[in-house]
Amino acid sequence: MSQDLNSIIDQLAEIDSASAQIMRNTQDEKTRYAEYIQQQKIDFDKKLEKQVDIEITQFEKELSEKSAQELADFQAACQQDILRLDSFYQQKSNSLAEEIFKSIIKE
Repeated sequence: MSQDLNSIIDQLAEIDSASAQIMRNTQDEKTRYAEYIQQQKIDFDKKLEKQVDIEITQFEKELSEKSAQELADFQAACQQDILRLDSFYQQKSNSLAEEIFKSIIKE
């Protein structure tokens, strides 16, 4: 009977040892999984940051090109206005000068 009791105690000790080993293995696996998830987060953040940087760079490029085009269009429009005013002045300068002179003399 004592031998049966010792056998049961030995078996219980083996079960306890095995369950402790299973708990350690489970904890190790949980730690590895947490590290894996953390690395996945880091990789995702890096990928997202890179993608956002690319999109920001593209947006800045498009904005710069649009601004340059608008500036060129504005300069061309100003140049056309200057040419139109210069042409008007060339055509009407004498008559305008006479009108100004006459209005000064009248006063």
